Amino acid sequence: MTGHQATAFAFQFLIGVGIALLIYAALRNSLRDLLNEVVGVPAGTCFYLRSFMLILLFVALAKVITQLQVKPEAHFMEYVWAVASGLSDIFQGLFIVLLIYLGLITVLVAVLQGKNAK
Repeated sequence: MTGHQATAFAFQFLIGVGIALLIYAALRNSLRDLLNEVVGVPAGTCFYLRSFMLILLFVALAKVITQLQVKPEAHFMEYVWAVASGLSDIFQGLFIVLLIYLGLITVLVAVLQGKNAK
């Protein structure tokens, strides 16, 4: 691994994990409040929050690890474009995960809210 490859990988890794953690930080409090109200079991809330964080991190890491493929003799700008392309894939993967997770939580809320109303 050349210096440019290592630097590009490090940037993509840090930015990808940072994006996943920012998404988690932005949604954590409201998701915790929602789950506390609907689930009513502290261990369940903790489980869903930790699962959410792990899913975000694993998706970001999977995109980072499999993405950067540039020839060692490539110019610096090719590495920049490779990192930018990788970030695009990271955003796309996280967006898909957020949509799926939102769907699952919506179903969970709908089902448990109906049970709690009775």
